[in-house]
Amino acid sequence: MPQCAKVLFVDDDQAVLDALRRGLCRCYDMATARGPLEGLRLLTETGPFAVVVSDLRMPGMDGVAFLQRAKELCPTAVTVMLTGHGDLTAAMAAVNEGHIFRFLTKPCPVPVLSRALDAALAQYRMAASEKELLRVTLENAQLKEDVERIMRHDLKSPLTTIISLPQVLGLAENLDDDQRDMLALIEDAGYMILSMVNLSTALFKMERGQYALAPVAVDLVRLVRKILGVHADTARSRGLALETAVHGAPAEAGAAFSVRGEELLCYSMLANLIDNAVTAAPDGTPVRIDLCREGETARIAIHNQGAVPLSVRERFFEKYATAGKPKGTGLGTYSARLIARAHGGDVVMETGDAAGTLVTVSLPAA
Repeated sequence: MPQCAKVLFVDDDQAVLDALRRGLCRCYDMATARGPLEGLRLLTETGPFAVVVSDLRMPGMDGVAFLQRAKELCPTAVTVMLTGHGDLTAAMAAVNEGHIFRFLTKPCPVPVLSRALDAALAQYRMAASEKELLRVTLENAQLKEDVERIMRHDLKSPLTTIISLPQVLGLAENLDDDQRDMLALIEDAGYMILSMVNLSTALFKMERGQYALAPVAVDLVRLVRKILGVHADTARSRGLALETAVHGAPAEAGAAFSVRGEELLCYSMLANLIDNAVTAAPDGTPVRIDLCREGETARIAIHNQGAVPLSVRERFFEKYATAGKPKGTGLGTYSARLIARAHGGDVVMETGDAAGTLVTVSLPAA
């Protein structure tokens, strides 16, 4: 943090400068300049200064113009103006325009000037502290991003081994079906972790508007069934009915519903939203996913009978907004909307105690 506490006084009257030096030199690290040009030279050669005090009426350049130039040379300096009673209107206008922290009238008693200087120095230190806090915060954020980027990169090497080893072991002819199933589970788990690492990288780029989407036709019926399969045991234990419909009719075997997107991103988006719906649904009620097409837009409506808590309704899609969900991070709906918008679509939510919660995803239809 800047520790500068120097004060510069600028006046075209040497007698005034001498009087200021006699009255204040024991209390402040001060410099004096006779006239605006000398003041600008000191700012350039011996700055920075915490506080710059200037007379208003000076030949060649008035105090307002000088202090504006001083702020350009030393942006963090706090400016104070000394002026005669006849110049109060001009001085007040300069204060109102934000050019000057405070103005004092001549002759100014030393105690009054000291209090003004102390206030100006406090203002300088407060602004310097805020600037330093912002700098440290930005550095920490950048460091966090760098560490996460390195971790994502370094995780891929061991994951390659985890994925490839079961494939090699599976070539052996003396394995029974259970052993092959276990190898398949290890391989699937490796692919899932790799997908999560890649997804983390994609979301990082989306937040910065740097993600380049590579859309293909993605069958959402297949993805929804895969996601609902993960919740099958929970649904049975809680008496939930997990329903999928295409254009209002139950999705039969072989049904398909395609959108233009990236499969991993669509899976992650729907998995988060469906997981929220299953978690929030009251026992013994249905969770319904309706897929329909309206022109060039595909809509995925996810409904459950539970209502979103009042505490997060207005912040439903905000980062880290969560309430009541065990181990919830508040990133699911945030990332879902981020993914939908990266596809050129969006996600909206309606909720109420009587109607339950309806989350609708809009994506480009295939």
